[in-house]
Amino acid sequence: MSGPSATGADFFEIEPRRCALLVIDMQNAFVAEGAPFETPGARAMIPRLRQLIELARGAGVPIVWTQSDHRPPYGGLMLRKFPAIARDRVLWRGEASYEMYPEMTQPREGPLEYRIVKHKFDAFFETGLDAILRFHHADTVIITGTATNACCESTARSAFMRDYKVVFPSDANATFDPAMHEATLKNIELLFGRVMTTADLLRELEEKLARSESSARAATRPAV
Repeated sequence: MSGPSATGADFFEIEPRRCALLVIDMQNAFVAEGAPFETPGARAMIPRLRQLIELARGAGVPIVWTQSDHRPPYGGLMLRKFPAIARDRVLWRGEASYEMYPEMTQPREGPLEYRIVKHKFDAFFETGLDAILRFHHADTVIITGTATNACCESTARSAFMRDYKVVFPSDANATFDPAMHEATLKNIELLFGRVMTTADLLRELEEKLARSESSARAATRPAV
């Protein structure tokens, strides 16, 4: 380690069997064209997100999908900070804006996929996320979704405070302001986790999985 903080693999290596993939708030309110909190980058990253979801499903990595619900009384100060939420019932459970964006990979029913409802930016706050991760012995979270500088960053910070390793794909997170996106990436890399492209993350995961499978085959090969 040459600098004041460890970065990249010097901070930690990614072990796929100890990971969970978090898909944060890919809801109509953020992703759909013309939505109240439209984030065009969220639509652009859908192919990369699909690659991560497919790898996670193939490798048995747990996936946690979050949805924000800010209807009263759960919204609290959100209803004052963002008047559209109160006025137009944006991100109220039961409204179209709350639902997952339909033109992307959807959650599945099964023992390795979970949907949690959150009422604040942080996906750990008063949810079952920590219990899900501990049940699966996950010590690393791959954080994807929207918005980079709000729910995704808040969740990354909260994960770090709980001693989870944070992987933050730079092109599988999105927000409406490129400057805010870049600022969050710098902050995560400096203080809270590893920032990398989806391509680099997939490469590292696939290499580790291949090595693990090779070792497992060697261990079961009969002695000559």
